Amino acid sequence: MGINIKFPIVLGWFFLVAIAVQAQFFSSDTAKIMFAPTRVPDGVTWSPSVTLADGGLYSEKLPSNMSAEVWVQSQPISAGMSWRPPTAATVRLDVEAGEQDFAYLHAYFRYGCDRVHWSTWYDLPSRKSQDGIAGRAYEGSLSIPRLAQEAFAAKTREWWKTQPAWSSDEHELCVWIAGHDPDFFSHEFPFIGYVQVRIEGETRGLQLKSLSITVSSSVSGLASFSKGQVRSTTGDKWFFDVRKTRAP
Repeated sequence: MGINIKFPIVLGWFFLVAIAVQAQFFSSDTAKIMFAPTRVPDGVTWSPSVTLADGGLYSEKLPSNMSAEVWVQSQPISAGMSWRPPTAATVRLDVEAGEQDFAYLHAYFRYGCDRVHWSTWYDLPSRKSQDGIAGRAYEGSLSIPRLAQEAFAAKTREWWKTQPAWSSDEHELCVWIAGHDPDFFSHEFPFIGYVQVRIEGETRGLQLKSLSITVSSSVSGLASFSKGQVRSTTGDKWFFDVRKTRAP
C-alpha cells in the first residue's frame, strides 16, 4: 500500500524536475554596425581622429614615428527579452577592416539596466593574434552574483504585494521601481538589459568597415500565470528606458 502511494508522488517529482530543466530560453542576437553614410545606427560614436566615408571609418595616414588615438563605441544593444533580461551573457565582437598601416586596439564592454546608467567597462579579450586588425575577434562573458541582485529581489517582493497582472513581467516591475525610487538603477545593476561595446587604441592609418556584436544568453522560462491579458510588447527585446518613466 505504501509503495502505491509513493510511486505517483516520486513520478510527479521527476516530472516537475524535467520541466524545470527544460524550461530555458536561449537567445543569441547580432547587431551589425556598417560604417557608411546613412547606415550607421543612432548612438554609435567615434573619436575625432577618424572620418566617415563610403568605404568606412578612415584615419589619416601618419609617418612611422607618429600615431593617433582612435576609439569607436556602439549604441546600447538589447541583451534579452522584455519580460526577463538575463543575469549572465557572452559578448562577441567581430571587427571587419580594410587597409591599415598600424593599428593596436583593445576592446571592452559594459552593461546597464535602464539605457541611461552603466557599469564600469570590462575587458573583452582578443581571440586571435595581435598581428593586424582585419578579421579580429574578441569575446568575453559576464555573470552577475546573487549579492548584486538582492536589492532588486526585495523590490520585486514589494511589487508582488500590489497584485500586478503578471508577476513575472520584469519590464513592468522596472517601471514600477522607477516610479517609486527614480534613482534605483543609478546604483543597482542586477541584470543585463543592455550592452555597449567600445574599441580603442592607436593607429597610423586605418579603414574600419564594420563591427558585429553578438550577445548570447539563457534565462529560466518558468513563470507565473497571468491574471489578465499581458502587454502586446511582451515578445519584444528589452526596451526599458528610465527616462520615459519619470515625470517631466
